[in-house]
Order: sequence, then C-alpha cells, then structure tokens
Amino acid sequence: MSDLGYQGPQTPKPAPQPASPTRSAWPTVVIFACLAVGFLASAVEFQRSTIQTQRQQSQVLATADSEVEGRMEDVGKFLSDPQTKYIHLTGSDGQPASHAVIAWNPAQQSGYLFCDQLPVLDPGIGYELWGLRPSADPVKIASVQPAAGTSVYPFRIRDHGFEIGNRIEITAGPRSATNSALLSGQVD
Repeated sequence: MSDLGYQGPQTPKPAPQPASPTRSAWPTVVIFACLAVGFLASAVEFQRSTIQTQRQQSQVLATADSEVEGRMEDVGKFLSDPQTKYIHLTGSDGQPASHAVIAWNPAQQSGYLFCDQLPVLDPGIGYELWGLRPSADPVKIASVQPAAGTSVYPFRIRDHGFEIGNRIEITAGPRSATNSALLSGQVD
C-alpha cells in the first residue's frame, strides 16, 4: 500500500543566503559626470582662448588700418598742397616709366616716390635720389629702401631751402660711373 503521507528522506533546504550587497551605480555616474564636466570645461576654455585671440588680432588689424588711413590722409594733404610739384619719371631707355612719379614739396623739404613694382635689392642696398644742376655736381637728395608690395616711398631732406635742380635721377645703390640711373625726370 502506498503511503501517501510519506515522502521519503528529505534533504534539508539550504538556508537562504543573505543578499550580497549590491553595488551602487553612483560611483560610476560620478566618474562619468566628472569626465563630462572636465571635457566641457576644456571646450569652454578653448572657445574663450580662441575668442580672446580673435579679439587681439582684430585690435592689431584695427590699429594697422588706422595707421594706413592716417598715412593716406597725410599723402592726400601733401598731394593737394599747391606747392607740391610733380616729376614724371622715364626709364633708362627714355621711355616713360609706368606709374613712376615723384611728388616734391620744397617748402616742406619732403616728397614721395610713387613707383609700382620697384625691384627689391640686396640687403643694405637702397635706391638713391639725386638732384642734378647744369653747372654743379649731382647732389644726393635721399635714399629709399624698396619693400615687396610697396609702391609709396616717403623721403625727407634735412637741409632747409634745398633745391633739387633741373633734373632728378634714381640709382640702385650709390651713384658711380658704372651705375647709371634707372629712372630720371625733368623738374618743371
């Protein structure tokens, strides 16, 4: 007969294990949050430094623009002065030099050489402006240093009351028997 109430030897059920402490997600979240804040701070600092650099560059450009504008105003006043005289230059071949003019003001003892594409010479060598008179030796008026991209060269005479003469010549370097004038012009 079968004993329905009997269940045979029973193995004891294991005692429930205490729950292992679960790891909290907070340390991981804090680490990622710190990394995110660090990246954000780095990006903000990069943008701040970029903006500061751009502001400094714009200030430099504004200063340079103001300086150029001031020089152009000075040249404009100089050219509009009724005492300013113009000397149109010709090349060594006697042909008119394209865009080569000297503006000279004897009262101010200063002038400008306007010459597009004046070749840059070796370091330490400049162009010399010479005044010629029929019965006297040539007199050095001034020197100008050519620069790439420049077409306006100011010059000043220190001797008050100096007269250029009736002709002006421009040489590359010092005037000599072997160094002929590159540009020249009649003074009106």
